[in-house]
Amino acid sequence: MNSPVDIIVIGGGEHAQVVIDAAFSRSDLWQIAGFVDVRPSAFATDSLRVSYLGDDECSFQWATAKRFVLGIGARPGSVVRQKIVERYDRHAVCWERIIHAGASVSPSAVLGRGVVILAGAIVNCGAVIGDHCIVNTGAIVEHHVHIGSFTHVGPGAAIGGGTTVGEGSFIGLGSRVRDHVQIGNGVVVGMGAAVLGSIADGQIVAGVPARPLAAKSAALPHFASAFGRSARH
Repeated sequence: MNSPVDIIVIGGGEHAQVVIDAAFSRSDLWQIAGFVDVRPSAFATDSLRVSYLGDDECSFQWATAKRFVLGIGARPGSVVRQKIVERYDRHAVCWERIIHAGASVSPSAVLGRGVVILAGAIVNCGAVIGDHCIVNTGAIVEHHVHIGSFTHVGPGAAIGGGTTVGEGSFIGLGSRVRDHVQIGNGVVVGMGAAVLGSIADGQIVAGVPARPLAAKSAALPHFASAFGRSARH
């Protein structure tokens, strides 16, 4: 029997803690060597009992010895996660996929590097999930859906079969996306929206049925305000 893989989590905030919990659900596959962040997290160290290893520079000493997973939560319109991955890639780290024991992932699904699939999520047959995507708690990615890298599928969201979602998009909590539509790159779908048709690159949509909001530069602060205090959380 193989030993569990040592994982270093990048980030110590709320999303990182959920990723750590997902890894704990399969202790036969993964053990958490620690987390790195700009500052310690009391919950991660005291409640989850995970070691704080220091900042990013400290983690690079283990670049080839351990595996890494991104524990930075997605924010609409932000490229922080992409920039962190670019920095770590310069150190040739190996990215791990983390799949909660309570998730259901078809054997025919294809998962990219660093994908995180959380408790209760379903990824159905023929789905393709790009690098560093998050399929959050209870989300459904139906059959033959293609999702581009760095896209976040929010808790309880559902994407109908045969749909394509571009890179860096954000599918909000509890939203619904009709089957066989095309969603572009950098799209933001608001919480609880019902997407009935295709959406061009960079659009922000909300409502039932989903309709475009104001210009992206004006609307994004409203969406981003609901997220954590730090980009590392």
